[in-house]
Amino acid sequence: MNGNKTKKLGSDFEKEYWILRYSIFVGRIAEVPVYINFSFAFVFILITLSLTITILPNFNPGLVQSNYVIAGVVCAFISLFSILFHKVAHSIIAKKYGIKFQKIILFAFGGIALQLIELIDPKKEIYMAFAGPLISFIISCLSFLIWFELHQSNILIIQGFPISSIVFDSAMINLVIGLFNLLPVFPSDGGRILRSFLYYRTHDQFKATINAIKIGWILSFSILIIGAAVSLKLSPIGGVWLILVALFLMRASKSYYNVYQTMRPSN
Repeated sequence: MNGNKTKKLGSDFEKEYWILRYSIFVGRIAEVPVYINFSFAFVFILITLSLTITILPNFNPGLVQSNYVIAGVVCAFISLFSILFHKVAHSIIAKKYGIKFQKIILFAFGGIALQLIELIDPKKEIYMAFAGPLISFIISCLSFLIWFELHQSNILIIQGFPISSIVFDSAMINLVIGLFNLLPVFPSDGGRILRSFLYYRTHDQFKATINAIKIGWILSFSILIIGAAVSLKLSPIGGVWLILVALFLMRASKSYYNVYQTMRPSN
């Protein structure tokens, strides 16, 4: 294996990454600039409307409509901060290994922590990649425990607010974030873990990266097909979401693929 600990991706990477466009700076956390892409507004509104109109009234009927709206907005913000905590966990471990993230971008399908320098040590990359899902799972477990206690105590609504449903949504949101990011689609956390295992076998990071990307393409295409089937047979909205997720994963993988092709080692 290469004895170096890190590798610089080069200036082409930031140009290639399309999600960097149309994002606004909102602050810093753990010394890393945080941006929100305009596409996140769509998901924020969708989460709020879904909870306000359908989910919360079904589980907590008879409440004042304004309380449903407030609870829906709270859950949307929980989604925002859950993604942010997930990415900050990556940043903390990366900093421990001498890598500083350039920026964190939150967008419709989650978040991206931009790093122009990559770890070459596969063991360290696994630790860094799994840090995000681990935090998401910890928050999910804590939320489930709080929700269970509320249910046991029959404290479902506090001053007209469906507090139990909000805590349950926090648990589910973080569970989904953790599981989604473990999909073996590069450059997601699961894709980076997959690359690290391939690197152990091939002792060639370039080949491991390209193979991880190709495996991710196969999985993304499978999600696309499943999404089309779900849209036609079961749930149009659910199917469209799966299709959009698959297209995003393909686009993100293609961005990395284009950059890595320019870094192909000379024979």
